[in-house]
Amino acid sequence: MPKTYAPLPTNHLPNHCCYIHSGEMPELVHLDDLALHVMFDYEHTRAITIDQHALLADARIEMKACGVHVLLVIDEMQHVVGIISSEDILGEKPVKVSQEKDIPRAQVKVRMVMTPREQIVVFHYADLKLARVGELVQTLRQAKQHYALVTDIKENKTVVRGLFSLTFISKRSPSKVGDDDLMAHTLSELRHRFNQQ
Repeated sequence: MPKTYAPLPTNHLPNHCCYIHSGEMPELVHLDDLALHVMFDYEHTRAITIDQHALLADARIEMKACGVHVLLVIDEMQHVVGIISSEDILGEKPVKVSQEKDIPRAQVKVRMVMTPREQIVVFHYADLKLARVGELVQTLRQAKQHYALVTDIKENKTVVRGLFSLTFISKRSPSKVGDDDLMAHTLSELRHRFNQQ
């Protein structure tokens, strides 16, 4: 005999009922804002991944379907081995790999154009508690990277906790951070350029 279930009690939504904003990204980003406010936190947002052996076309489809511009690249053990961005897929890298390996562009795989683990800028979550967006921007520009990962310790293991995107920050900056602004060599120079605009 199939098990029966009793219905749960229900309520009406009251007037003037707000919703929780936890995990939402700010609409405007300022240099003095806390860096953690612009982190894609995987405790609140699902990490979108792609297998390192997948074709670039599959990575592009995944990005479009999920509305993201960067994917974590994983191996068979679900370990993060790199990141791949829309710039990697649509830029010169696939053409170069296709020519060097003498394969059709359609056969280029994610691992061939991704940014490997060793080249990714990585911050530890605990070190970011008081960090500012300006410091984050400056670090990424000096490293000539558009993305960075954030690690944390969970159950005595190092895990990827989140992601920073320079593109995201730039789009939400009231000054519209441009390449010239991001080439500043010091945080004070960066602030000076923002204040002049």
